[in-house]
Amino acid sequence: MLTPLYRSVARAGLEPLGRVVLGSHLLVRDGVWFVDDALYDRDNLYGYADDPGRFARLCQVAAHLADEFDVVHLHDWQAALTAMYLTGRRPCVQTIHNLAYRGDCSMDWADRLGVPDALRRFDGIEFHGGLALLKAGLVLADRITTVSPTYAREIVAEPGGHGLSGALRWRRDVLSGVLNGLDSSAWPLPEVPVERDGTHVVAIARAAHQKGFDLIIESIDALVAAGGRLSVLTSGDPDLEAALRITAARHPERVRVTIGFDADYARQLYAEADFVLVPSRFEPCGLTQMIGMRYGAIPIVRRTGGLADTVRDGVDGIVFDTPDAATLTGAIRRALALTPEERATLQANGRAADWSWDRSARAYLDLYSSLIQESA
Repeated sequence: MLTPLYRSVARAGLEPLGRVVLGSHLLVRDGVWFVDDALYDRDNLYGYADDPGRFARLCQVAAHLADEFDVVHLHDWQAALTAMYLTGRRPCVQTIHNLAYRGDCSMDWADRLGVPDALRRFDGIEFHGGLALLKAGLVLADRITTVSPTYAREIVAEPGGHGLSGALRWRRDVLSGVLNGLDSSAWPLPEVPVERDGTHVVAIARAAHQKGFDLIIESIDALVAAGGRLSVLTSGDPDLEAALRITAARHPERVRVTIGFDADYARQLYAEADFVLVPSRFEPCGLTQMIGMRYGAIPIVRRTGGLADTVRDGVDGIVFDTPDAATLTGAIRRALALTPEERATLQANGRAADWSWDRSARAYLDLYSSLIQESA
């Protein structure tokens, strides 16, 4: 794997690879190669005006190294220009993690990025008069994958395609979905089972409209009235954060809101929870529901993307369809009304599922093998 050496990356164990590529030094740790360049020595990973150039450097380094590998696998818009710089020298896979992030920039970047004239059109990487860097991978990669089968079906039409559904329909024959997996070593089970009383609901996700946090806020009063307790661990949209605090203040004994992220506290919440709430408007894959099931927390999810692929209503979770507060409230009431025996059945079914990366890795290995055979 090749990734930028961001400022936030721990330096312990990094070793020089003894190579300089396009002016950037390469370091290695545990098989991961890091591009050491001042472009990535910043407080945040991205969100800067020169991001197109910063990630073009990563893509150029990747293309320079590509001849040493059988297949090049690109993730999201930050890596997508690699498909353009490769000029077909190696088979290439582009994975879409979230189409809401396309790598949009102005057409002024075309010369600086070395975009050929043939790609400065709508059937290239042009997007509403500018560029969408992700389109480089969508147009040029040999295969396109998403992080769940249902998301792969949702993005070939709007609004799921976020303006790129036409390009994806054009490449539909090479588009597929491979469900993400869980790193079980990062989510170890508690040694001692936690007693649950059937009322504790948790929401652990980014505070965003996509994640349905506005619906959660609208449902809190009804959740409490139905006898539920709610713990929220989130950060993101300041307006949603403020609304959560205001609503929680009405129920100080039943609602707890923590802004920020703490992995240990997240594990504690999963271990204590009866239910994990994931009312996303769209969800390419989602890991929250998988983690919840691993810990015995029954997921309450909207039927979309990876949530639809992993949670079965009445079997290992509670599933609802319409993204509004009334429907979410109904799903919460259904969950809280489960008998202890019904909860135990859903928990057992959820724990029995295999969400490991072993399953996903096998699917990717099959994909790589097919590409290698085609290019032989």
